[in-house]
Formats: sequence, structure tokens, C-alpha cells
Amino acid sequence: MVKKLPQIITKEEYEKLLEAEKGKEYKLAYMLGFEAGMRISEIVGWKEKVPALTADRVDEVSIRIISGKGGKDRIVPRPKRLNETAKKMLPLNIKRRNLQHRFKKLSLKILGKDLHFHCLRHGFCTYLVNQGRPLHEVQMLAGHSRLDTTGIYLHTDPRKAIESARGVF
Repeated sequence: MVKKLPQIITKEEYEKLLEAEKGKEYKLAYMLGFEAGMRISEIVGWKEKVPALTADRVDEVSIRIISGKGGKDRIVPRPKRLNETAKKMLPLNIKRRNLQHRFKKLSLKILGKDLHFHCLRHGFCTYLVNQGRPLHEVQMLAGHSRLDTTGIYLHTDPRKAIESARGVF
């Protein structure tokens, strides 16, 4: 089975969206998606299965994810910009669908791209891989069970792969 390449957002595009977003809670949600690689369900919760992120799970350097996808717990990096004021905003009072809709609308307006909130997470993984972080570290931070799931981020920029391969010969 062939997997499609994920839709990603670059760091530059993310910064443009973050700057354009005026809602503090939405801005914080975007930050958690891109800078911590969190899923939307891990940020705002999902039914009774996944609890929303609360301030008590955020320490100086990390965030504890409780019952993420597949009921797994993991630890992700705390965004450097997540200050004490932002931490006090947790849990966010945003509905999942509103967050998705607002992100999609803003990405169309600012970037001219039809993006989904989950592409922030793809951007997190891609950015880490492109910065030279070992794949097994990215796998751990993303909460992937299988390395081949994380491996898809090695192929999101074909130009870089081609350039690298040409340099060898």
C-alpha cells in the first residue's frame, strides 16, 4: 500500500499564520500543534477518551500527553513561547470543529492554501527531520509506534532529496 505524502506547513508559513491570528486561545492551539507536535484531540480533548490539555501537565521543558491516540501517553517539548500567561489559559475553551474551521479559513486567507489543523503536526515532524534530528527521536516525540510511519517525513521535500543524491555522484 502506497501512503500519500502528508500536507505540511513550513516554519515560515506557520509564523505568518501565528502573526495573523488575533485570538489568543487559537494562537496557543496553533503553537501547541506546530511547536509541540500535538494532535487537535490532545489540545482540546475528544469525547471522554482524550482529556484536554491542562496546566498541571506543563512543566518548564515538557508537556505530558495523557491517553493520546491509541490510549498512549507521551512527552513532547514545551514551546519556548508558551509562557506562564499562556499556561494559565489551559484548558482551552475552544470546540474542535471551530478550531479546525478557523485554521482552514486563516490558511486560505493568509497563505492561499487549503490546510487542515493536522498539517501543523506534520510541519513539526518535517521541521525536526530537516533540522537533522534522528528519526527515532522524532518517532518518540510524535508518538508513532512504527518507524516507517515517521519515515514518511524523510520524503516530504523531494527537491532536497534530489539535491542530496546529486551531491553524492
